[in-house]
Amino acid sequence: MSRYLTLCLISVFLCSSCKNDEKTPLLYGSWQGVSWTAGGADTGRNVAEVQFVFADDGTYSATYGNQSEAGSFHLRGNELFTTAKGSSKVEKMVKLSTLTADTLVMDMSRVGNAEQLVLVKSLR
Repeated sequence: MSRYLTLCLISVFLCSSCKNDEKTPLLYGSWQGVSWTAGGADTGRNVAEVQFVFADDGTYSATYGNQSEAGSFHLRGNELFTTAKGSSKVEKMVKLSTLTADTLVMDMSRVGNAEQLVLVKSLR
């Protein structure tokens, strides 16, 4: 009987650890850039060209001007992990300081410099 109980507990633990983060559904949809700062100052980048789409099948696409990327994503706590198609499984991570139904704030590091990208939910 104790083996059965141990097996059940292990199964429950494994299943719960594989479950998507409960915040993940907030991420689904299209997002449009509205602010991009570094050290609190505007970066001068055309943030209107930044768009992300996160789908409920765990895939994403991102565009910035004529650059684009697509692949898979998952959340772990306040960390967003993305793996682009064809990237040999290189996983990138950004911290999400805010994730609500209408606002997404990504805290990033570009060559050691802290940057913050603010996006809002788009109706696309």
